[in-house]
Amino acid sequence: MLRLALKTLRFRKGGFLASLVALFVGAVVVQGCGGLLETGIRADVRAERLAAAPVVVTGSQDYPGTAIGNATDPMTERVLLDEELVDAVERVPGVAKAVPDVTVPITALGGRPVEAFGHGWASASLAPYKMVAGAKPTAAGDVVVDSETARELGVRPGERLRASVRGVPHAFRVSGIAESASADESALLFTDAEAARLYDRPGKIDDIGELAAPGAETAKLADAIDEAVGDRGARVLHGDDRGTAEFPDAITGRQNLIPLAGAFGGLATLVAVFVVGSTVAMLVQQRRREMALMRTTGVTPGQLRRLVMAETAVAALLAAVLSLVPGRAFGRFMHDVLVGQDLIPGEMVFSMGRIPQLAGFGATLVAGLVAAFVASRRVSRVRPTEAMAEATLQSRWVSPIRVILAILALGGATALAIVTATVMSGPVAASTAAPSAMLWAVGIALVAPGLCRWLAALLRWPVGWVTGLSGQLAMLNASVRKVRLASAVIPIMLATGLATALIYLQTTQDDASNRMFAEGLKADAVVSAQSGALPPSLVDRLSRLPEVAGASASVPSAARLETQLDGGRVEPTELDLQGVTGSGARQTIAHPAVRGDYGRLTGNSIVLPEGMLRDRGKQVGDEVRLRWGNGEASTMKVVGSFNPPRGFGYAMVPASALLPRTTDGVLPQILVKAKPGVPAAELTAAVRKAAGGVPGVVVADRTEAKVAHAEGEETGRVASYLIAAVVVGYAVIALVNSLIVATAERRNEFALQRLIGSTRAQVLWMMSVEALVTAVAGIVLGSGVAAGALIPFGMALDGSVLPSGPGWIYLAIVGSAVALTFVTILLPASVALRARPVEATVAP
Repeated sequence: MLRLALKTLRFRKGGFLASLVALFVGAVVVQGCGGLLETGIRADVRAERLAAAPVVVTGSQDYPGTAIGNATDPMTERVLLDEELVDAVERVPGVAKAVPDVTVPITALGGRPVEAFGHGWASASLAPYKMVAGAKPTAAGDVVVDSETARELGVRPGERLRASVRGVPHAFRVSGIAESASADESALLFTDAEAARLYDRPGKIDDIGELAAPGAETAKLADAIDEAVGDRGARVLHGDDRGTAEFPDAITGRQNLIPLAGAFGGLATLVAVFVVGSTVAMLVQQRRREMALMRTTGVTPGQLRRLVMAETAVAALLAAVLSLVPGRAFGRFMHDVLVGQDLIPGEMVFSMGRIPQLAGFGATLVAGLVAAFVASRRVSRVRPTEAMAEATLQSRWVSPIRVILAILALGGATALAIVTATVMSGPVAASTAAPSAMLWAVGIALVAPGLCRWLAALLRWPVGWVTGLSGQLAMLNASVRKVRLASAVIPIMLATGLATALIYLQTTQDDASNRMFAEGLKADAVVSAQSGALPPSLVDRLSRLPEVAGASASVPSAARLETQLDGGRVEPTELDLQGVTGSGARQTIAHPAVRGDYGRLTGNSIVLPEGMLRDRGKQVGDEVRLRWGNGEASTMKVVGSFNPPRGFGYAMVPASALLPRTTDGVLPQILVKAKPGVPAAELTAAVRKAAGGVPGVVVADRTEAKVAHAEGEETGRVASYLIAAVVVGYAVIALVNSLIVATAERRNEFALQRLIGSTRAQVLWMMSVEALVTAVAGIVLGSGVAAGALIPFGMALDGSVLPSGPGWIYLAIVGSAVALTFVTILLPASVALRARPVEATVAP
C-alpha cells in the first residue's frame, strides 16, 4: 500500500504540497512552544559570579510552613539566609571553606545610571576575581572595580569614584582593579564590613558559596549540606542550578514562562491539530469521485483507508524532518522576544531537547492520520454505486462523532463564558476568556456546514439580485455545496475570530488598567529615576517644599494574608501590596478611606480593601497575619479600609516596612501633590530642583505619568500579541492553502461552464461573488467567536459588553480576510481559465 501511495502522490502534487505545508507549519509551531516550555521547566541559568563554588546554598523560595491553596507558588521576593548558617555549612565534612555573599544594588556610577552590584571582598574567590592593578580593599572607603567597568568609567587605582547605593550617593577610593573569566556583570568589591553595612540586612546574607576539599564529590557534598541546613529555609544547588542563586529573577521568569508557554503551546497545538485535520479532510473530500471509482473496481474499504493514511504518513514524515531546524529556530526567536520584553531574564538558557520535537511531530502526525481516517471512512464504507452518486455532490456532513464533539466544544465554551462573566473579575478573567475563544472556534467549525447553509440562504436573494445571473449561479453553488463552502469558510472564521478575540482581550485589559491608573492617580507629579532607584530621604525633602501639599513613596510588591486552620495549617490569599508614606498617602491616593485613616500607616500596619475586610469578619483595629514576599511573617494592625477598582485590588502598607523586604530594597517612585493654586509647571520645576542631585531623575506631570504607565504595560502586551501573531499566522497559512487548493480543483467545472457559453469574465465574476460570500460568512462566524469571548470578559472587567481598543484593528482584520479570500480564490481561478475548455475537461 505504501508503494501505491507513493505513486498516487506523483499525480497529486498540489494536494501533497498542501498537506505538507500544513503539517510542516504545525510541527514548527508546536516544537517552538515545546522548547519554551522545556526552557521554563529546566530553568537553566549559567553560574557566573559563583562559578568557582561547586555547591551554593541560597534561600528557599518555597512557601514556608504547612499551607494549602496557592502555597505552591514561590515567594515573590528573594528569601534571605540567616548568617549563622555559614558556620553550620563549614562544619560539613568535605567543605574546605564556606564563603558568605551579599548583593548590594549599585544604581549609579560617576553620576550616570547603571545596573551594577556590590559584594564583599571575601566572595571574590567564588568567581574568582583576580587583581590586575592596585590592591584589595582594606578600609571602609576602599573599593575594587571590575576591569570592564573601570575601562568604561576611565578610573584607575587611587582615584575617587562616586557611586549610588539604592539611590543614596557615596564616595569611594578605587584601591584596585580585578577581572574574572566567568562574571559578566558590573561589580564593585568592598571590604566585608563595608559590604555588610551597605547591604543593610542585619544578620542576613544572600548566598553561601562552598569551596570543596580536595577529592570531595560534588553531588555527595550537596546532599550532606542539604541534610545539615535543608530544614532551615535553605536550598542547596549544584551544577546548572547554581545560576538561580545569583539571578533570582530566573525563578520569577520560570513562573512567567511555564504558564505562558503552556497556554501558548496548548492553543497552538489545538490550532495545529484543527488546521491539519481540516486540510487533510478537505483533500480527501476532493478525491471522493476517485475513491468511488476505485470502489467500483473492487478496492475494499480497508484498502482505501490504508491508502489515504499512507499518503498522509509520507507527508507527515517529510514535514517532521524538514521542521527540525526551523522548529528550534522558531523557539529561540520567541525566547529572544520574551527576553527583550523582560518577561524572562536573559541569563535563562534556551533548552530544546527531543521531547518537544517528538511532540510537534506526534501532534501533526496523529492529527493528519485521524483526519485521513475519518474523512475516508464514509466513502470507503458505502456501496460502490452509492459512492459514485455521492461523489457528484457533497451533502451529508452530520455524524455521531461530529455531533458529540460539537456539543462538548460549544458546551465547554458556554461554561467558560458563564464563569468568566459571573465568577472572574479584573484582568484574571482573561485566563478563561482566551480558552473559550478557541472552544467557540472549534464548536462553530464542527457545525459550519449547517451554519453556512443558513447564511447562504439569507444571502441568496439580496446577493443574486445585485450581482445578476453569475451571482445567482454563485449563490446556487454556495447553497448546494455547503460542505465545500464550509471548508473555505472555516480558515477565515479561525483567523478572524482568534485575531479579534486575542487582540481585543489585550486592548480591553490595557484600557481598563490605564483607566484605573488615571482614576487612582491623585498626585500632580510622579518622580522616578532612570536607574529605577530614588533615595528614601527624598520623600521628606519634597514634602517640606512650599509648593507641595503631600508626598508619598510608591513601592510595589506582593504578599499573602494567612488564615489559620485546624492542625496548624494556614490558607494563604494572594495580595498585591503598595508601600506608601502615611503622612502623604491621603493627598496622593485618589481612593478615599472608607474606615480608618491612611495617616496611621506606620510600623506594622495595613490598609485592606473593604470587601476583603468584610469577608474576613475583621474591623479596623483588628490584627491579621501577613506573609511578606521574602517569606517573613508579621502581625499587622488594620488601620483603615478603602474600595479599590473591581478586579484591581491591593493593600497598602508603610513603605519603610516594605522596602527592606523587597529583593533590591530600592524606592522606584515618589508621588507628589501640589498645594491648591500651585500651577503644574511651578510644581514640577520645584520638585526637579529639589531632586537635582539624583542621577537620571525624571519628574512627570499627570499627563506624562499616564503616558509612561501605558508604555510600561508594553511587556504583557507584546507577549499577547506574539501569541496572536503566531496562532493567527498559522490560521492565515491554512486559509491561503485551503482556498487555493479548493479553487484549483474546480478547473473541470470552469471548463464545462465555458463549453456551454459562459465567458471567462462571467466565470471570474461568479467566483468573485463566491469569494464575497465566503469572506462574509467567515467574518460573521469569526465575529461570533470573538463576541463569545469578549462580551463575558468585558462584563467581568468593568461591566461593559463592548471591547475597548481602536476600531481600525477590527477593520484591518476584516479587510485582510476579504483581501486574502479574493486573492486566493481569483488567482487560481484565473490560472485555471487560461487553458482551453476542451483541454481542461480531459486534464487529470
